[in-house]
Amino acid sequence: MYLSGARINISQSIMLTRPLVLSQVLGATFAAISLFAFQWMNSAPGGWLIPVFAVVTAITLAVAWQKSDAVRVLLARIQRVMPSRPGLAWLLGTVALGLTVRLVVAAAFPAKLVSDSEQYLDLAHSLAQGLDYSAPEGRAYWPPGLPLATAPLLLLFGSAAPLIYNLITFMLAVIATFALGLKLANRQVAGLSALFVAIWPNFVFATPLLNKECLLIVLWPTAVFLYLLASENASNRKACIYALAAGASIGYAALTQPSGALLGGCFALFSLLTIGWRRRTGVCLLAAACGAVAVVTPWTIRNYEVFHAFVPIATEGGVNFYMVTQPESDGRWTENYESEEATSRLSSDELARNEHGFILGIKSIQDHPIHFLSTIMRKPFYLFGKDVNNSYWIFERGGVGTAREYAVAYWVSNGFYLIIILLITSFALRKTYTADTSPALILPWMFVLYPIFAHSLFETAERHRYAIMPLTAIFAAMAICFPGSDRNDWTRR
Repeated sequence: MYLSGARINISQSIMLTRPLVLSQVLGATFAAISLFAFQWMNSAPGGWLIPVFAVVTAITLAVAWQKSDAVRVLLARIQRVMPSRPGLAWLLGTVALGLTVRLVVAAAFPAKLVSDSEQYLDLAHSLAQGLDYSAPEGRAYWPPGLPLATAPLLLLFGSAAPLIYNLITFMLAVIATFALGLKLANRQVAGLSALFVAIWPNFVFATPLLNKECLLIVLWPTAVFLYLLASENASNRKACIYALAAGASIGYAALTQPSGALLGGCFALFSLLTIGWRRRTGVCLLAAACGAVAVVTPWTIRNYEVFHAFVPIATEGGVNFYMVTQPESDGRWTENYESEEATSRLSSDELARNEHGFILGIKSIQDHPIHFLSTIMRKPFYLFGKDVNNSYWIFERGGVGTAREYAVAYWVSNGFYLIIILLITSFALRKTYTADTSPALILPWMFVLYPIFAHSLFETAERHRYAIMPLTAIFAAMAICFPGSDRNDWTRR
């Protein structure tokens, strides 16, 4: 009996250790990519510095690993200024601070909406007026998530709708971050990560704009939180409800940004790695899939009625794929390739344009395979290299402010982002990581790295990883306030 019990304990220990090791590998991967990307994307063009960046990255990772205890003691000093159990008062204060900063920025820099933001606002106006969902590019070219969310605000608040949208999404993002931080760690982590989100410069600079990514900043951490609830020791009925809501969050995220449609795969991998294939796994995955399908299906039916063809969400994919596979492209969708002349090579018909885009894109890959592989290798660094996109759209494209103000905003945003990266590096590379953490961290780490997978074949830009902002804020807060967690909850299944 004793030997049998010992075998069971050893087996459970192995089942628990493997996910923890994987969790640290995922965290270290993010740290390595981000450290290298930040240097590369903020340096002068040219490849001669790449070996230097690689050496600096390796040294930083080695120092974080070797000096993890010393770094932890140093960061613990910051923890002393935090209340021991931040609660509702802290959360309300954080929200008030974030709202104040955003209102000041919106008043000081009332940027003109251009490009995608202008198109989405026009579509929202059409919906608010009961008109057809249609743009010059087509009747399903632009995904509908942002216009559907903005249209009711236009009816209630008129021209102030974009500002109200940004303030609402900010408040929801803070609440989602606090709830998930509390779920993954403790109240101090929850409070500090919520504060990070409230003062995150690039998120603050989104206030005068209209970005669909602000919706994703709410939906992604909400989905993680709900699925973790579903995976816990609860009744199958409760697990089904939580997973259904998590799937619905993913579904609306896909309606907002179609590249998020495969996020449910993270749920499946997480469940299989942590609790294995059991009845609970099947219940959660089936419910999550039903939630996502229930949200997306009405729009798919609408598209079928319009085109008499199966169009799940949007028709932008073919054009996008065509643009970034051309030998002139570096994997990003720059203004040089956005011209009407370039897209007219495909077709004037929306569905044909989408289909031809994929066909010609595949042909371009076949003709230039080395170039295409080189763009895939660069895309992770495009994602994680900077955190200044909203400053660019305010000052450079929005027509407000001065060159000096833009430079200040640029470096404030990037400096804050670098601090977050260094904090995450110190957390992910600590020697006691597997002893301090729980397997639950695997799921947010998967979400953090998911944009690399989702955008490896399509357009890649800094904004495509904004949805992970609350998750990275939580990991950065864990570097300062995370004393460890009880893993027993994840072994009793």
